[in-house]
Amino acid sequence: MSHVRPGAYRYVVEERVMEALRFVSEEEQDFLVAYFRLLASRPHTEGAAWRLDDAGRKNFADTTGPFTVVHWADHALREVRIVEFMRS
Repeated sequence: MSHVRPGAYRYVVEERVMEALRFVSEEEQDFLVAYFRLLASRPHTEGAAWRLDDAGRKNFADTTGPFTVVHWADHALREVRIVEFMRS
């Protein structure tokens, strides 16, 4: 994981996202990781759409390039959780 400034949020990638990253090109991986970092730098920004997960948390979905990225912010832990991505 990259260096995180004190007080800054970090992004955390769910295991299924790590598995899915294996099936996209290196260029697409770099694009997605850059977007994950952007989300962590703006943890209070809400996505274009949302849905509730099984725990009742709002999971936001944003389209970036050819992908839709699903995420939620855990403000207590100062993390942005990346839970899914798919081609749009």
